Amino acid sequence: MTDTDHSSPEQTSAPATPASALATAQAGAGRSRSGGSILAVVLLIVLALVLGGALYYQNQEYRAVRADLQQQHQQSVQLVQETRAQADQALSLVQAQTARLQELNSALETTSAQVQELDQALRMMTDSGSDLLLLNDIDHLVTIAQQQLALGGNVANAIISLEAAQAQLARANRPGLAALQQSINGDLDRLRAVATIDLPALTARIDRLSNLVGTAPLLVPDAAAHPADLAASAPTPEASAAPRTPDEPAPEGWRAMAANAWHWTRDAAGLVSQDLRSLFDVRRVDDAAALLMSPDQALRFREVLKQRAVTAQLALMMHQSRIWQAELDQLSTAIDQRYDMRDESAREALKIARELRDTAIEIKLPTVDNSLAAIAAARDAVEEDEQDGSAPDDASPGEAVPAEPSPAGAPVGAGAV
Repeated sequence: MTDTDHSSPEQTSAPATPASALATAQAGAGRSRSGGSILAVVLLIVLALVLGGALYYQNQEYRAVRADLQQQHQQSVQLVQETRAQADQALSLVQAQTARLQELNSALETTSAQVQELDQALRMMTDSGSDLLLLNDIDHLVTIAQQQLALGGNVANAIISLEAAQAQLARANRPGLAALQQSINGDLDRLRAVATIDLPALTARIDRLSNLVGTAPLLVPDAAAHPADLAASAPTPEASAAPRTPDEPAPEGWRAMAANAWHWTRDAAGLVSQDLRSLFDVRRVDDAAALLMSPDQALRFREVLKQRAVTAQLALMMHQSRIWQAELDQLSTAIDQRYDMRDESAREALKIARELRDTAIEIKLPTVDNSLAAIAAARDAVEEDEQDGSAPDDASPGEAVPAEPSPAGAPVGAGAV
């Protein structure tokens, strides 16, 4: 192809003039400037809108934060006011409690002073006061010990009373009452050396005796005896039969008949001998009426013996030695005459009854007369000392001092208590 083939129509046309080309260039430049200005204006408007929205949003956020801060500030102020009010109430309460504590402290100091005064007065009364008060207390305790020994024979309570009197004398620490303290110590030693009675053990043996007299077999069997004792006399056919080993063959024919006849004859002979032995029983009986007791009489006889055991127990509690020995003597005689001594329980009952009969339940107890006499002597000595102390100093020992008239109703010569 040639160059003329590729040329445009404008190029093929006639060449333009210089003036028209210049005008065309200016028009294109003007159009490009106006398009750029519009674009810049649009961008400025868009930027202004974005900035305005951002400012509006920031302003709304600021207002919300400000409102929140104002609300928190108000709450904080209200909380501070409430806390201040509570602190004021607590302060007033603490002040009231402080005043109350001061009042209580003053009252405690006053009470302590009064207690000290009372303690001092009591100490003066017990330690350095009249000896008659101390002697009256000791006399009361020793009298209680004497009553415990005389009325109930209670050695333990008497020892407790004398120990209390001994402790009171030790606390008082009066050298002039040393003789009284020695007398009380001697009575205490005698009471502690007394052999006491084991009441629980004796009561348990009496209960055992009561059970034995209610179950041990009599010479004539009754319903109250041991079931084993009644069943012992019953025949047992199985015991008379000869045992057969498992390997031993059973007899057959005439041998079997002969063996059966032999066993039957032996069993019959055993039953007859058992019946004959039950009909004839040879034993020595001292009381002939023991074999003539009916079952009802045997039951009443056992109840009477149990009642005697209860009476013996009451005599033990009341320290009645004669009743104790009489009841147990009757029990021993009845068991020996009416019970079957071939049984172990009957022999045990007789042994317990005789041992209890030989046990002494009445023990001679010492008295506290020495302590009572020492108290009387100490009281007389104290009264004489007080009368001598009230006499004038210039009176001679052999000169009688006239007694001053006592007021009406007051005993003459009474010691100051």
